[in-house]
Amino acid sequence: MVLLWYHKITLMVEIKQGKLDERAYENAVLYFIKYCNNQYFHATKLNKLLYYLDFIYFRDHKKSVTGDTYIHEGYGPVPARIDEILAKLKSEGTIGTESVPYNDIEMINFQLKDESKLNESVFLPEQKKLLKQICDEFGGWPTEKIVAQTHLEAPWFYSQPYGFVDYAYSRDIDFFRQ
Repeated sequence: MVLLWYHKITLMVEIKQGKLDERAYENAVLYFIKYCNNQYFHATKLNKLLYYLDFIYFRDHKKSVTGDTYIHEGYGPVPARIDEILAKLKSEGTIGTESVPYNDIEMINFQLKDESKLNESVFLPEQKKLLKQICDEFGGWPTEKIVAQTHLEAPWFYSQPYGFVDYAYSRDIDFFRQ
């Protein structure tokens, strides 16, 4: 049953958003682990940084960076294929993970184990600029603050629990307007 659900979601993701750009996706994850990693950086925050990367880039260029679709979950928008990307990076030895207690729950921390795997040349200049802006703006934000912020924004607000978060609402995100 779970496998059928996964394949259904995967097919819906491909139909709804297009093909996943695994190279850009993996390198965005590695970029955030390298440059935004601090005491506030856990799996939930990584999801939000990817959300801002994709939705702001889509707002300005009508295309996302990773090609992923986002699901409306309790802590905000979650990339549908993030677990697959993280599992691949971990199995290759590129990243490490550690479970740590945080406010009575368990959070996942990340370490970049092989910096040579981060290839920033896969990003266009405007994507690199946005990656840096995201780290500069949100790097010091606690997870709770960035989650609360995403809940105020139209993409999450107008989606339904466990439904797709619509990129069309990205026009209402105000961060980094050009």
